[in-house]
Amino acid sequence: MLRIGWVGCCALAVLVFSGAVRGAEDEVAAIPPGKNWRRFEILVWQFQTDVTKDKDLYEQANLHAFHIDRSNEGLEKFAKQTGWPFYVDHTADKGYLHLSNRADEVLRKKEILIRPNSLAEPATIAKLKSFIKQNVASAKNSSVLAYSLDDEISLGSFCSPAEVDGDPASVAGYRQALRAMYGTIQKLNQEYGTKYASFEVIQPLSFEHFRQQLEPAQLPALNLSQWCDWRGYMDTQFADCLAELTRYANTLDPKTPAGFVGGQSPNAWGGYDYRKLCKAVQWMEAYDIGGSNEILRSFWTQDRPHVQTFFSSKQPHQDAWFLWYYLCHGNRGVIAWPEGWFNSGKVAPHILANAATFAEVQGPLSEKIINGVFLSDPVAIYYSHPSIQVTWALDAACHKGTWPNRSSSMDNSLSTSNLTRIGWLKSLEDLGIQAKFIQQDDLLGGALTKHKTKVLILNRALCLSDEEAQAIRDFAAGGGTVIADHLCGICDAHGKMRPTGALDSLFQVEHDLAKGFLGGHTLTEVDGERGGSFSAKTWANEHANEDLGLLVYERGLKALPGGKAGQTSSSATVRVAAPHAVYLNLSPIAYLLQRSKQSGGPWIERLSEILKAAGVEPRLKLTENKQPGQELETIFWKNGASTTLCVIKNIERGATINSFGATAGDLGKEHTRLGLHFAQPVVNLINARTGKKLGDGQEFEDAFTPWEANVYTYEH
Repeated sequence: MLRIGWVGCCALAVLVFSGAVRGAEDEVAAIPPGKNWRRFEILVWQFQTDVTKDKDLYEQANLHAFHIDRSNEGLEKFAKQTGWPFYVDHTADKGYLHLSNRADEVLRKKEILIRPNSLAEPATIAKLKSFIKQNVASAKNSSVLAYSLDDEISLGSFCSPAEVDGDPASVAGYRQALRAMYGTIQKLNQEYGTKYASFEVIQPLSFEHFRQQLEPAQLPALNLSQWCDWRGYMDTQFADCLAELTRYANTLDPKTPAGFVGGQSPNAWGGYDYRKLCKAVQWMEAYDIGGSNEILRSFWTQDRPHVQTFFSSKQPHQDAWFLWYYLCHGNRGVIAWPEGWFNSGKVAPHILANAATFAEVQGPLSEKIINGVFLSDPVAIYYSHPSIQVTWALDAACHKGTWPNRSSSMDNSLSTSNLTRIGWLKSLEDLGIQAKFIQQDDLLGGALTKHKTKVLILNRALCLSDEEAQAIRDFAAGGGTVIADHLCGICDAHGKMRPTGALDSLFQVEHDLAKGFLGGHTLTEVDGERGGSFSAKTWANEHANEDLGLLVYERGLKALPGGKAGQTSSSATVRVAAPHAVYLNLSPIAYLLQRSKQSGGPWIERLSEILKAAGVEPRLKLTENKQPGQELETIFWKNGASTTLCVIKNIERGATINSFGATAGDLGKEHTRLGLHFAQPVVNLINARTGKKLGDGQEFEDAFTPWEANVYTYEH
């Protein structure tokens, strides 16, 4: 089992899995990518194409990598003849880790259900291992890059609500986990407000049992702990299954990483707790939804590959930007869906137009990035999965009894967790700051001190354990600055409202949740009853106070004597600043509606002031045609004594599971002049793409193609 127990849980969680009771073990060890994966790879899915027949067309487009579904003697022979790299999909077959055509059995239901092919049943695990044994044996000792256990895996279907798994073996494991967590039934009853006689009589309860608490008037007494613990256990069961299968694949081929593709956003459903998943597998393709790309880059080193899904937009400039963007962000490749790429013996014009780009991103330049070490600024963003669970519940309140219909696709676009996370990322990136996500194990393990962090951002950290709160106070006492957006620490680690916020003494605030949120009539900033995507229409800003162009969240927040309160024009209390702590009482979501329109300046200016006071300033400022750079991002990688700098347009892309996704922002149509203004002098600055030597100093100018990237190397 993984060492992935819940917040505040004892170190040794005992769980029932695969028919045995076992203790926690370390996370699955990484298998660094082999010699065939030293460069960025475009892996072409075998859809509407057969690489053995279309080899000449692949070579015209500078493509040379593919995929195999389960096993395929012809494709494996081709790989051995050509040395072309590939990955194996559905190594554990399909319909077990992904319910496939049985999803309707668990969707749009309100009661706890037994999961088809329950992952708590030894027979299911044995079946999965039999598939893995067959498919790994077929592919190993060749140019295989990685094994994907399955595609778009989930406890249910994607991240749509599915109340599984009521299988007796699963419920038995749940009870064991609760015993390990609480120790005594009395402590559990105190947390839940229940009267269970023993752990053996506890049954999981669905969200329907708790949703009627989700009314503004009942908010101060909200207690979702029993539901959150159930969802947390299912996340653990899912991750432990993946860990067991990954380790098994490693016994068959110890040189090749195992993981999965089609990963979803961080979510209360589906098993998508990235703190746990990242310990269970060795590589992943995750759709870039809710900051999953930056989360993987933060939780993993480059020894665990993460890749992205590539659907062509049929616009060559957008496609080129996509490939450069994800290479610069540390992805080791993309899995390409080649619908319409090869027809009647020809390469589609929109694909052939990027043949040179395909060659360059897969060339030696990519090694400087994907084999480097990501250099973040001394800013951390906290990833709290219990907070994601409670946020989902608040988001779903608008649906009332129709909550089971809140589909994964709706939640991807309208999740307050996802949107605030992206709001923080884009705000920081627009300031030239690269943050790193940390999770509970990092925080309690001293990572803030180890990495010399100066600023910790508590992004919608509704749920905090006493241990987490103490670690955060210790960080502030040591000189670090803590920034919270809103609703910080109002719940304990299980989703139960606290009488006093966990960090109220640090921020010098007090909450009066009875006064509600925002405009007073909603529990969430984005209303899923108004539409399926985020826009001004679904943004619930009616009657809410605004400050810095953002919404004031808590209507009843007050500053204590030690805190200094700012005021909006309507005199509602916002932004409380105490020593080493800033409570904004704002949500960054509105910035996502502003940045592509070149607005949002007041918020960015204020955030810059807070960071500067904490000792954080950008390493590099950019101009474009001698004007302040708009939507430009700087990313730094370390390669020994050298630093690799990437400059890329940072337009926003709403990723989806089946298309390129909508974009907000403009790549432009003209080449521009890029100004680089370093905070500290650099030595031997070279444009790694053109070979142009810019020399030593702090101020430089260079040509820039906005739909590509500039990549530089330099020394300090």
